[in-house]
Amino acid sequence: MAGFDWNTFYSLFQAKMKSVCTVGRYTITKSSTYPYCDIALSDNSGGNYDLENNEGSQNPMLTVTVYCNNYDDTTCYDVSMKAKELMLSYGFQCMSGPIKIDNTDPAVARWVARYRRVFGSGDKLRKLN
Repeated sequence: MAGFDWNTFYSLFQAKMKSVCTVGRYTITKSSTYPYCDIALSDNSGGNYDLENNEGSQNPMLTVTVYCNNYDDTTCYDVSMKAKELMLSYGFQCMSGPIKIDNTDPAVARWVARYRRVFGSGDKLRKLN
């Protein structure tokens, strides 16, 4: 199996973002502490298989969504940029965003960004810059 461990990365992201927002799995029915950041593993496709069908790499895509109450786009943008800085420092590339997305609740601002990185077999999660 290639080197990406979702649970390790989620714990790291949650710890690093704790000073600027609450990180978790967003559920519309729970009362959240804003600003709120949801990070989800959207895809984790494999690649570079050998002739014995051993996976040589993984290509995880992570979606980071930031929510703020009172339609606070400025705070959402600031938290989104802090998340982007963190993601880039671990070698992820920003595939889209952060960009403002309309939300079903007009009182809550929502900003979304997607990140991708290739992890080869044996790669360890480490800060690159």
